[in-house]
Amino acid sequence: MSQENIELVKSLYAAFFRRDVAFIASKLSPDFEVVQSAQVPWGGHYRGITGLQEFFGKLASHLNNAALPVDRYLDAGDDVVVIGRTQGTAKASGKPFDVPLVHVWRVRNGLAERFNPYIDNPTMLASLAR
Repeated sequence: MSQENIELVKSLYAAFFRRDVAFIASKLSPDFEVVQSAQVPWGGHYRGITGLQEFFGKLASHLNNAALPVDRYLDAGDDVVVIGRTQGTAKASGKPFDVPLVHVWRVRNGLAERFNPYIDNPTMLASLAR
């Protein structure tokens, strides 16, 4: 199932960028969770497709995220670890950002169950500061 899990995660990223909410919803567990550090303004604990939409709404209110280049997808059994960067511009400050990231996706029974995005918080916070 591991390669299938990686393909699922890749398909979710593609759907995020084309804003295909119906596809994303069809690939999420009913108990889906997003958990990100509360140090960033969009951080917190979110549940379900509504929570995911709230998370991305908060994220979009702070960032013009133009790119998410991925260096590697790691097969970690039920987890898919994504290593890459997030790049764009902070809305309030106008400063560009290029921040390392690790995303950990938990996949069970062909559905995404949990998304833990980890970023270099100090670097991102510096970009957000006016």
